[in-house]
Amino acid sequence: MISAGIIGASGYTGEELVKILQNHPDVKIQALTSRSHVGKKINEVFDLKNPIIGEFKNPSIENLLECDVVFFATPNGIAMDMANELLHNNIRLIDISADFRLKNVNTWEEWYGTKHMSPSLLSESVYGLPEIPGQKDKIRKASIVANPGCYPTSALLALLPISENLEKQKIIVNATSGISGAGRNLNSKKLFGKGEDNFQAYAVRSHRHYPEILQTLNIGNPDLDVLFIPHLSSMIRGIYSTIYVKHKYNEIERVKEIYAEFYKKSPFVEIMDNGSFPKVSEIAMTNKCCISLHQVESDDGDINLVIFSVLDNLIKGASGQAVQNMNIMFDIDEKQSLA
Repeated sequence: MISAGIIGASGYTGEELVKILQNHPDVKIQALTSRSHVGKKINEVFDLKNPIIGEFKNPSIENLLECDVVFFATPNGIAMDMANELLHNNIRLIDISADFRLKNVNTWEEWYGTKHMSPSLLSESVYGLPEIPGQKDKIRKASIVANPGCYPTSALLALLPISENLEKQKIIVNATSGISGAGRNLNSKKLFGKGEDNFQAYAVRSHRHYPEILQTLNIGNPDLDVLFIPHLSSMIRGIYSTIYVKHKYNEIERVKEIYAEFYKKSPFVEIMDNGSFPKVSEIAMTNKCCISLHQVESDDGDINLVIFSVLDNLIKGASGQAVQNMNIMFDIDEKQSLA
């Protein structure tokens, strides 16, 4: 039985983790921590079908020592402060924040505007996108798994099958998130609040998921760049990415064959039928990513591929992917307890 702890358990991502792990036959929830809810009864914060008896604990090392794995469902900057001591106590880490996603410390500090407190651990961390070829073996051996961001998960799953063979270009990624992606403590003065009917772009040219997307794409093809424009929608949950790519294949059927072959051992990625369009409602509350491929020829003869990639930002974009990574780390079927 795996003993699991969650730091930052009272947020959207933490709550989703609790719901998934509650139904996991190989997991015992050992500790739930929350700085803002210390001492508060768990059932006063969560609306769970199966109530959990107990209180939120302070996120101290002492309260996590009996865990085999600790999830960080926290803002950026917390995992890197606690990681070394947890690792010293043979506790494996899955960080759902961004502390260990970027390999270059200078790049991380430039984009996150602060000093990284555990730069030596960046080389040890494994990027937790299991669909990357060969990545499951790395995740299985990892002490630290850097869970990908929700936008990068959607964009990378859409692009990985063909990225190495693309000509030099700037790929356009136009992506929309539900408001849960901004967290439970969303500042409505900066964006807008739950229940407000709205839609807007934000963080143009400055979103921290840009270097994360580029880091993975450039491993296989250093000639690629990305124009990434995020949007916020008043839908509660979901990521809907529309991606525009120039490519060399004349037949869309050949492209679909490439995607089908690439993802044949990836149970959570679905390549949709010809002419179909994914819907957020079809992937809500699941760990799936649905991908739809469409070819458009321009007047100048260029062949453009339009890719739609849709997932639940709280599940495949965060907590579900974290559990998928945990399953792989502990040699459990990666599909366990995930829809």
